[in-house]
Amino acid sequence: MKLSFRAKLLASTLGLVVAVEAVALIIVDRSLAADLAGRLDARLAEQAAGVAEWLRDARHPEKLAPRLKRVVGARVTIYDRFGVILGDSDAPALIGRGEGAAPEVWAARRGSVGKASRDSDLGPAVHTRFVAVALPSGLLVRLAAPMSEVDDTLAELRRRLLLAAAAAFVSALGLALVAARRIAAPLRAATASAARIARGDFAIATPHDAPRDEFGELDHSLATLAAQLSRLETMRRDFVANLSHELGTPVAAIQGSAETLLGRAPAELREFLEVIERHSRRIARLTEDLLHLARLEAEPGRAVREPVELAAVAAEVARTVDGRGARVLLEVDESAVALGDPGALEQVLENLVDNAIKYGREGGQVRITGGRAGGRVKLVVADDGPGIEARHLPRLFERFYRVDPGRSRERGGTGLGLAIVKHLVEAMGGTVAVVSEVGAGTRFTVELPAV
Repeated sequence: MKLSFRAKLLASTLGLVVAVEAVALIIVDRSLAADLAGRLDARLAEQAAGVAEWLRDARHPEKLAPRLKRVVGARVTIYDRFGVILGDSDAPALIGRGEGAAPEVWAARRGSVGKASRDSDLGPAVHTRFVAVALPSGLLVRLAAPMSEVDDTLAELRRRLLLAAAAAFVSALGLALVAARRIAAPLRAATASAARIARGDFAIATPHDAPRDEFGELDHSLATLAAQLSRLETMRRDFVANLSHELGTPVAAIQGSAETLLGRAPAELREFLEVIERHSRRIARLTEDLLHLARLEAEPGRAVREPVELAAVAAEVARTVDGRGARVLLEVDESAVALGDPGALEQVLENLVDNAIKYGREGGQVRITGGRAGGRVKLVVADDGPGIEARHLPRLFERFYRVDPGRSRERGGTGLGLAIVKHLVEAMGGTVAVVSEVGAGTRFTVELPAV
């Protein structure tokens, strides 16, 4: 799927926003989790020190565990010097047991405060924080607090962070749409200008609101290029028109003189005179086509627009080309009426049929079909000749382009017929296309507005 520059810019911006948000959320989440756990540890350590101070002179510590829990709000477990449980606020049944004492108990014996992530010796595995403190008397007190409060706080914070991230994403989407539209607008304008230049429309000026950046420079460069090409195109058209006009008179004189001499010259001179006459006729056709093309280019919108019956035009062309070496078959719908120039359409069809006869199969057939297709009419000229290789098709409507130069000159072609067809069809608001398959023939399709 082809994506526009605006879509790519929008996608890359949103991708960057999502990546930044994801990294920020991960960092904030981990920082908050570590901070909350650290605060819980600090509270437990402070409370454990207070409980140890309280137990320093207690005579029956095993009875104090439940009372101490109500004071500190955490599970209290009291061990003797051998790791035997003397009291437990949450599990009285464990009193007297000593095997499997938790690691933090032995850590506290060594003079450090122990922390663990689950209650491994005093019940089922849960997410719990532990702090153990040893007393000089040999007793040890351990406080355990579940992480549920921290987890609940983190869950709420994560929910709020996600909501904030979603709101930020929506805001970024709106801003990115506006920014992409503003950035892509001058690029679309430059693309449109380049497309107009490619079509031969050089009436392009630098927009008055062009941005003062690289896009503005591009607009200015395109306008400058269009102005230079327009001058060159004008010079080319004038040159072709003047040259064709100046060639017309001497070519006509040469052709007339050669035809006159052919009727009077002796046999040994007739061969040379025939060469002169044949080539002068070819130059005359070329000059006429050049003049015609120059007029079309000078007045691109001069074609009239009136109803034209395709069947009548096709029948007239068939009568005109009859006897040129190929059979012309007509299959044109009588009700197909185009909006165009009758003379121009007749010339288009005659050029296409003449081209099909010249380069089609010797003694073959040319089929002309036509009909209405929605709001358009189609006219198709197909031959059963050798066809054209695909590499030639894109350039087939260029002036003087020949698939087989030797064969084209041999058959009297000027190389301008299809260029004239393209200009005439486009002047009537239509299109012309060609498809071909080597060994299966060639098909030209003309589409025009329907009445």
